[in-house]
Amino acid sequence: MRNRSGRSRRAAAVGAVLAVALGTGTSGTAAASATGDEAVVSCLRGYVCLQPLLGSQPFMVREGDRAAYSPALRVTAVVNATNTPYCIAGSLNYPLGPGQTRTYDHSVSLVSPAGGGFCAL
Repeated sequence: MRNRSGRSRRAAAVGAVLAVALGTGTSGTAAASATGDEAVVSCLRGYVCLQPLLGSQPFMVREGDRAAYSPALRVTAVVNATNTPYCIAGSLNYPLGPGQTRTYDHSVSLVSPAGGGFCAL
C-alpha cells in the first residue's frame, strides 16, 4: 500500500509541475518548447507571438490583426494562441492553426488571418 500512495503523490506532483511548465494553469498563457533547447516562448491567449532570433521579447499580433515586417523579422518560433488560423509568409510560407507552434529559424515578413480558412501562399 505504501508504494501505491507514494507513486500517486509523485504522479500528482509531476502533473502539477507539467501544468505550470506548459502554461495550462489560470495564467492564460500558452507555451512552446523550441526544438533541441530549453527555451520557452510564452504567448498570451488571443495573440500570435513571434520570438526573434536574438532572444528579445516576442512580437505580438492581436487576434484578427495583420502585421507586415520590412525588413523581414528573423524568428526562432511562431506561436498561435488564438482561435483563428493564420498565414505566415517569409522565407517559408505556411498555415498556422489555432494552438499550433513552429520552432525553427526562419524569416517572417507577413502574419495574416487566413481568409476563408485557408492560405493562398
